[in-house]
Amino acid sequence: MTAIAFDQQYLPTGDGHTLYVAQYGKPDGAPAVVLHGGPGSSAQTSMLDWFDLERQRVVLFDQRGAGLSTPQGEISHNDSMKLVSDIEMIRQHLQIERWMVVGGSWGATLALLYAGQHAAQMNALVLRGSFLASAREMTWFFQSLQAMVPAGWRRLTDGWSDAEKSNVLATLSHALLSGSDAEANEAARRWGLYEDAVVQAMSGTQSASDTASDDAAATARVLNKFRIQAHYLSQGCFTTETALLESASRLQDVPAILIHGTHDLICPPENAVLLKRVMPHAVLRWNGKAGHLSTDPAIAQALKEAVKELAA
Repeated sequence: MTAIAFDQQYLPTGDGHTLYVAQYGKPDGAPAVVLHGGPGSSAQTSMLDWFDLERQRVVLFDQRGAGLSTPQGEISHNDSMKLVSDIEMIRQHLQIERWMVVGGSWGATLALLYAGQHAAQMNALVLRGSFLASAREMTWFFQSLQAMVPAGWRRLTDGWSDAEKSNVLATLSHALLSGSDAEANEAARRWGLYEDAVVQAMSGTQSASDTASDDAAATARVLNKFRIQAHYLSQGCFTTETALLESASRLQDVPAILIHGTHDLICPPENAVLLKRVMPHAVLRWNGKAGHLSTDPAIAQALKEAVKELAA
C-alpha cells in the first residue's frame, strides 16, 4: 500500500528556488530526513520502506532543480553549501529539534557536508554507498570502468575523438552546459545509457538496448537530471574528499551505520574503509555481492535494519 503524505508544501529558498517537501508517518514520531542521490535525481516514496511509519516521522524533499522542486533543472544558485543550508532551513521550518539523517550515494556526500556544520542537530546517521566527490572516483566511473563495461563505454563514446574520450566527464559536461539543445539531449541520453550499463553489470544482466523516449516530459527530466549532475561533478561537487572526511571525523557523538555493497561499481567500496578510518565508532556493514542501488534487496534490507536499530 502506497504511503500518503500527511503534509506537502513548497518552501522558497529566497534566491529563486522553491523546494518540494513532504512528510510521512506519525506527525509526532521520531523524525528522520532522507537525502536523495544524484545530484539531480529526486526523492522516491520507496525510501519510506526503510522506516516504521507508525512510529517515525519521515521528511522527503527534492533538492534544488530536481524532481518537483522548481525551477526544474536550474543550476544557478545551486551548489553543495546551498543544499546544506536548505536541509537546515527545512529542519527549522518543521520545528524539528534533532533528527536522523539517511543518505545514499550523493545523498551520503550531502549528509557528511551537513554533519560538518550541524552535527548537534543529528541524533543518528545512516550512509549507504557513500560518494566522496574525489577525482579518484570520477576517473574510476568515467574512464577506468570501460574495462568492466566495454560495450556500454563504447556506446557512450561512439564517434568521439581520442581527446574527447580521454576526459569523458569534461566532454559530457561541455555538451550539457554549453552545447546546443540537440547536443545536450544527446549527451544526457548517452550518460543515462552508460549508467544503465553499469547497473546491469552489477546485477549480472545484459545491457539494455539503445531506446530513446518519445515522451517530451521524460526527455526533459533526463536532461534536467544530467545537466545538474554535470554542473556538480564538473566542479568537484563544490567540496573535496578531505573536507568530507574532516566532517565525518566530527561525528564521534552521533551513532552511525555505514552500508556498502562489495560489488558496488559506482562508488568504490574503498570509500567505506576511508570513512570507517575517521569514524571508528561507526558500524560498517558490508553486503556481499550487493551493488550500489538501494533497490538491491540486500541493501534495502540493510537500510531497514539500520534505521530500526538506530531509532531504538
